[in-house]
This record gives sequence, C-alpha cells and structure tokens, in this order.
Amino acid sequence: MIRKVMIFNNLYAPYIIGGAEKSTQILAEGLLKCGLEVSVVTTCNKDYTDIVNGVKVYYVRVPNLYWVYECKRQSKLKKPFWHLIDSYNPFTGKIADILNKENPDIVHTNNLAGFSVSVWKLIKSRNIPIVHTLRDYYLLCPRAIMFNEKTLKNCEKQCLVCKFYSFPKKLLSNKVDAVVGVSKFILNKHLNFGYFKNALIKTYIYNPIVKRNNLPLNKNKSSKIRLGFVGLLSKQKGIEFLLEKFVNLNMENIELHIYGRGITPEYEKFLKDKFSKYPNIFFHGFKKDEKEIYKNIDILITPSLFNEPCARVVIEAMSYKIPVLASNKGSMSELIVPGKNGYIFDLEKSKDFRHKLVKLIELLKKDNICFDLRNFDVNFVIKKYLEIYNKVIS
Repeated sequence: MIRKVMIFNNLYAPYIIGGAEKSTQILAEGLLKCGLEVSVVTTCNKDYTDIVNGVKVYYVRVPNLYWVYECKRQSKLKKPFWHLIDSYNPFTGKIADILNKENPDIVHTNNLAGFSVSVWKLIKSRNIPIVHTLRDYYLLCPRAIMFNEKTLKNCEKQCLVCKFYSFPKKLLSNKVDAVVGVSKFILNKHLNFGYFKNALIKTYIYNPIVKRNNLPLNKNKSSKIRLGFVGLLSKQKGIEFLLEKFVNLNMENIELHIYGRGITPEYEKFLKDKFSKYPNIFFHGFKKDEKEIYKNIDILITPSLFNEPCARVVIEAMSYKIPVLASNKGSMSELIVPGKNGYIFDLEKSKDFRHKLVKLIELLKKDNICFDLRNFDVNFVIKKYLEIYNKVIS
C-alpha cells in the first residue's frame, strides 16, 4: 500500500495565479486527510520549508533567469533564454536532496514550468514511479496555451519553435508511468502528438471541487439578470469578445460584472477605458472571496477563444448553483450539459451567443437548472487518484 506521496507543481499557496494551483492544493490536502504522508515541492524566489494546512511544502529556488510567478514582469528579451533553460534544466541538486530526504513511494507531477522535465529523469533514476497530471499545454508549447494571439486562433500543429523547445519534454514523457488529463480533450491532445508512449495508464480525472455548505446563495431580488466573467482578462480568455458582444446585445435589465486582473496592467486599462463608460458594465478587479463573487452573479460567461484544458471557474460556478454559458472550445462540452446546467455557444456563428443566452435566461427564470457534480467531488477525485497510485506501484 502507498504511504508517502510527493507532489510537484510549479506554484503553490500562497503563490496562486489560476486554477491549477487551487486544484493541486485541494488534491494534496485531500490525500493528507486520507492518512497519507504528503509533501509538495514548488518553485519560489527563495528556499524555505513551510506547513500549509498540514501539508509540508518545500519552496525551491530553481536556477534560471527569473521565477515563473514573476514572468509577466520580465522583458521579451529574457523569455526565450528562460524557456531554453527550462526545456531541460540540469540544476536539480536541491530537488535530489529533497527526494533523498523524503524517499516517497510515488511522485505526482503537475505543471512543471520552472522545474523542467529534468525532474522526471531524476525521479526515475531512483526507481520511483511517476504519475503526471496534464493541466495545460506546457509540454507542447513554451507559452503553455497553443494559441496565436495575432490571429486569435488555436494552434492545430506545433510550430518549429514549439517543436524545438518541446523535444526534451516529448522524449522524457516516456519516463512517466501514468498520465492523467484534467479532461478527455487535453489527454487526447498530448497522446495524438505522440507523448507518454510508455505510460501504463492513460486516463482523465476532472478537477476537484470542495463541497459547498449553506447553499443556495442569496437569490437575486432585482429584475436585472447579472452576467459574470471570472478570471484573467486576456484575449485568449475571450474578455474582449464578451464585452463587444454584450455592448451590442440591446437587451434590457441585464448587467455584466467582471472579476479579475488584466494579463498586463496596460491591457486592463485599455478595457476599462473602452468599456467603463457603459452604465451596465462593472469592473470589480481581482476578488479572493469566491462566495462574494458568486452571490453577485446569476449566469457565468466563459467565452474562451483558446482550447480550455478544464476551466476550473466553470466547475466552481456550478458548485455555487450558477449556470454557465461557455464557448465551444476545448473541454467545455465535457463540463456543460445543454439545457441542464448551461449552454454552449459556437464562436464561429455570430448570432449564437445571443441565442443561447436568451435560452439560458429562460431556463433560469423557470428555475429548471440541474447540477450533477459527482465527477468533480473531491472525495471521488481522491479515490480515483489513489486507485492509479496503487496500480502503478503494484
């Protein structure tokens, strides 16, 4: 039986940018509650060890030009060289010391940007089984999104630059014993590119969500329908697309509430300068309190232009009994059952956004929305991962 698990993720609490860090923390704390010894290894700009909600966390300064958490502040000149080092970072001495100290039964790797896949080689040199969870496109694309911001199109193939940076990643993916996608979509994407050829287990497990208590939230007592966008304000997340669509809806008694930071301060300012003049558009900035966000919206809009691996925000909204209107990109169709918990709209059809929004508002008014969260329940997700761990070490 498995006793000790070591989890790698490039960021961990309190350094949280997106859903991957939240999901990894929920996983680590869930495994701890099951009686396992859990340690986490994450990158930082200094070396130290801490206990976070009972989990031992090693914060490691991995030698490179900058820390991944601070990548948005870096010059464009630095980034290609950072990615070159990160394609196979040989400076693994600190990681080796932690592995020797903890001696885990299994290592579960997640987002490795900042560590590089050299950790796979290091772990395997100690005959420790590896489970890897795919949470983004880092192994295929140095920017981890496989999206062209000039054309606003998803990359169907790897460009020469991506192939160059990804060569060691593809090669070393053969060291992994089990690969888990956070959706069928992202798993198949990697398998179709020839990754993880030696993995004994190739499956998918959705991101976990903690059960909410005291639901439903306060009902909207006004006649206005409150649409909400929650997340990073960036082109690939579709915020500009949403704002343009909303301005041209010409619908009464409807508001748009935006929660999140801009991918850059300049882009956030551009959006506010252009759209704050509309009386029914509200920019609230970044809010840490999920409950505060979801009690102020009736419908979540997730208009991503890029192929979402597994939009955690969609699962979070549904856990608060908020229906979702999402684009037809990536894993969205795996999360949303049309007419039950939301609708999917086709980005290529100009009138489909409005059409599906009207249908969802009608569904909302009839109070006829159903949420089935069994596949996202934290206990279900932990059980699935434990099954994989035990299969791999047996």
